[in-house]
Amino acid sequence: METTENPTTGVKTPQSSYHLTIDEWIGQMKLTFDNAMVPGIYETMQKVGYTEAKINSLKEKLARLENLQQVRTKEYAGQFAESEAFDKMCTENYVLYKTHRDLAKIHFKESTLARASLKLDQPSKRTYSGWYQESTNFYAQLAANPELLAKAQEIGLTAAVVAERKQALLDLQALKESQRRETAEAQAATVARDKAFDELFPLYKDYINYAKVLLANNQALEALGITVKAK
Repeated sequence: METTENPTTGVKTPQSSYHLTIDEWIGQMKLTFDNAMVPGIYETMQKVGYTEAKINSLKEKLARLENLQQVRTKEYAGQFAESEAFDKMCTENYVLYKTHRDLAKIHFKESTLARASLKLDQPSKRTYSGWYQESTNFYAQLAANPELLAKAQEIGLTAAVVAERKQALLDLQALKESQRRETAEAQAATVARDKAFDELFPLYKDYINYAKVLLANNQALEALGITVKAK
């Protein structure tokens, strides 16, 4: 079934009822299949092949869809947590690096060698990959040059601070990789969920359409989640 993405929930829903989320559709299908064995409904629907075995098969597919939806929810929660942690750590690292770089630009204003080594005359990058590479080089150059580091200590850039910043950047990149994995897993969970939904939804609609014909104007339709208009 062709679906459209709901921007508020990030889930795909049938275009004809775009306002329903996947969770709401699962609830609708659960109500229908749970009541499919109700006396009066079951006997009538058997006429078009809805045996107990077929109904149980639909329930099994629904149970699988529910499980995949729960997995997807868990994966996206993990992705959100990772993204939130990454954004916080990213901001902290960038602010500290910018402070250190600005101090160094003043402190080493007369040193051509220092300014070249620390790339102080180049425009500072704002993209993650850009400033990450820039800051990694900044602290690596300080750590590798004892004379430069000794001079930098005068503005608080001690060996301990430089070592701490280098480790912090490694931790940040590790978190970035973890975030990428979480994103990939969340996307894979969405694909699996959507596939299961696309398989089950047409079967559910067939059952509902048959019920509307065979149980027309019968209050039993309410048990299947179908509103019966008052005469």
